[in-house]
Amino acid sequence: MAIQQRNLEQLQVFNIRTPATLSTNNDTTGVDLTAIDGDALFILNAGTSSAGTIDAKIQHSLTLNGTYNDVTGGAFAQLSTTAGVQKLAIPREELRGFFRISFSGLAASYSAPVSCVAVGAARYAT
Repeated sequence: MAIQQRNLEQLQVFNIRTPATLSTNNDTTGVDLTAIDGDALFILNAGTSSAGTIDAKIQHSLTLNGTYNDVTGGAFAQLSTTAGVQKLAIPREELRGFFRISFSGLAASYSAPVSCVAVGAARYAT
């Protein structure tokens, strides 16, 4: 299917994690996804680390400060010493109102710049 200009104009980009060095287990702040219609595309960009690994996964919750649970199919490939970009497309029906990225399982001093965004079409055209 061809990308249409109207579709591009409806895209919203959600900054989940600004580019910064990741060297500890942590969770990003929750982001409201209720304005999205259809699938959400998550893009994770990681730089080079001299050692170690860390896991990254998408989690969701009904409320911003509520209990977050793992999204089915929401685990990225383990981040390691190699830089790279990963993407995951998650159907809107799989995501509750708020989402975040959870970084856990830090091993052997992983330290690299990591950023993440989510992209989706606005529910209502602006």
